Amino acid sequence: MIVTLTPNPALDRTLIVPGFRLGEVTRVRERSDAAGGKGLNVTRALHTLHAPCLALAPLGGPTGALVAQLAAAEGLTLQGIPIRGETRTCLSVTDPSAPDQLVINEVGPTISPGEWQAVHTAVRSACEPADWLTISGSLPPGVSPADLRALIDAVPRRCAVAVDTSGAPLNACLDAPLALLKINREELAQALAISLDTEAEIIAAARTILGRGPRAIVVTLGARGALALNASGAWHISAPAIVAVSPVGSGDCTLAGLVHALAGGASLPDAAAAGVACGSANALEPRAGVFVLADARRFQTDAHIRVIGS
Repeated sequence: MIVTLTPNPALDRTLIVPGFRLGEVTRVRERSDAAGGKGLNVTRALHTLHAPCLALAPLGGPTGALVAQLAAAEGLTLQGIPIRGETRTCLSVTDPSAPDQLVINEVGPTISPGEWQAVHTAVRSACEPADWLTISGSLPPGVSPADLRALIDAVPRRCAVAVDTSGAPLNACLDAPLALLKINREELAQALAISLDTEAEIIAAARTILGRGPRAIVVTLGARGALALNASGAWHISAPAIVAVSPVGSGDCTLAGLVHALAGGASLPDAAAAGVACGSANALEPRAGVFVLADARRFQTDAHIRVIGS
């Protein structure tokens, strides 16, 4: 089983607005609400992959209750951890004919030390029988990077941990005993305070991190695919040529595909190919964490894995 943790969940509201322009009055053609936050996007993708999964998330107020209802309606197994604050809302506005998307994310409610301890306890309990734990996204106010690192250190050793975050929380995890760190090029460059312009520079930077804690790293490169590294070598995985509708959630689907494949015994490069395929398939859809399984399977079959070195 795979457990996902979303420290800062959200109600994700997507508006489809043909001809959307800033500063003008436009009309919404379609609205959809979903249980959101990066970890719940991972959960949704795992559900599409038919992977047994339990989602954990602190939820509060009427918005938190709606998130739980929406997750249940999708068939997602979500254990909400009660908090006093109101779960945030994140808004995406998509014009189907435009190559970009407007995203407005609320910060999220402040979580008290006692509430975070309840999250801590729920994670430890859920991970006792689990094979993997994924931790994705931002931390809510009240939770420090050190709190996140303490949670990771408390996970039972039999449960592999994968992390996808950025900024100070990422920096706190760089020397943690992670089974997998999923990161993009910009996040890696920011974490090391260096410029990463070439493949060789990205690989060298990722190997620096490998020497600190994580056993495997996958660096996503958008339309250029991804780089995967562990102690055995490095590989480049190609991405399919597509016309993207929305990139929101593609990194989360990449993580889901990666962990699902690794849990099934795949090698790191093959798992990375599965991850890139899921992320690319999600980019064809307007909603985060949603993709057509047949698209992902086709992209994975067509992926090219290039050995870089050992």
